[in-house]
Amino acid sequence: MGIVSKSDGHKGRDGASYPGASMFGSYGGLTCIMADGLNRAAILGAMRKRHRYGTTGSRIIMDVGVQFDSPATQFADDPSNGPTEETKVSSAMMGDILQCNDDEVTLRINVCCSTPLERLEIRNGLDLVETVRPYGQGDLGRRIRILWEGSEYRGRGRETNWDGSAEISGNEIERINPVNFYNLDKTCDLLSPTQISGRGLTTDGHAGVDIWLKDGQSGNLKIDTALVQTKINIADIGLEDMVFDAGGITRRIRVFRLPDESLHRSITVERRLPIKGDGDNAYYICTTQEDGYLGWSSPIYVFK
Repeated sequence: MGIVSKSDGHKGRDGASYPGASMFGSYGGLTCIMADGLNRAAILGAMRKRHRYGTTGSRIIMDVGVQFDSPATQFADDPSNGPTEETKVSSAMMGDILQCNDDEVTLRINVCCSTPLERLEIRNGLDLVETVRPYGQGDLGRRIRILWEGSEYRGRGRETNWDGSAEISGNEIERINPVNFYNLDKTCDLLSPTQISGRGLTTDGHAGVDIWLKDGQSGNLKIDTALVQTKINIADIGLEDMVFDAGGITRRIRVFRLPDESLHRSITVERRLPIKGDGDNAYYICTTQEDGYLGWSSPIYVFK
């Protein structure tokens, strides 16, 4: 296994980028190459077979594979480009291209993160299949996470300004922790037990703040930015995201609840997924750590 810096994301067999691919370079991203050896031939061979995953900078361990009910045909290269070597297999790893006649496939996931895991998304191409969290509703505490993210449009000048404030009424803030703040000019400050002031800018990525409240259920949260102004009953904030859309490309504010302290740095998931009959099924995952770092597996391409 080798680590190569500065990932440029991943694309489908049709050349289309999947969500998150444009976010790599902004964070000094890393690519992990799943090679048989640390030599030029092995590394280049693994890269050509797409046996890799990428992160926005964190050094995580990610193992994603599929298991078939009946033998599938694995292709050494994209069969739509012409004849290529074929092998009968019962399982495959990230990046492989396969054809099978099954109606379902078993997806197996093992992830070990560098900091606690916030969530893991299972995706098929552009479709979100499931969001998996290493904790449940009963584990949630007094910690509220507010995230702002997205961009105005693609290309230059896409910056979105999130300068604003968050105010608590009928409750108090015990402490805060900024999330994904790397620009020294952008800060998030606790002005008083009831007020936070923040300066934020996103160009596609995300940033935010965790707030530990004195009482996890009392009072209201008021958010005031140029793009989003809203007031939320704190008792209504739960496991699922409350989303406040601001147009553009996934430009929005998300609010949800987390455990007071999380120790979940690894997760193992197994799911039965349907195989759609039309075109590629591009199975892959996206991980989000509590510190804001993201990771993506290279898709496993399955078609009938």
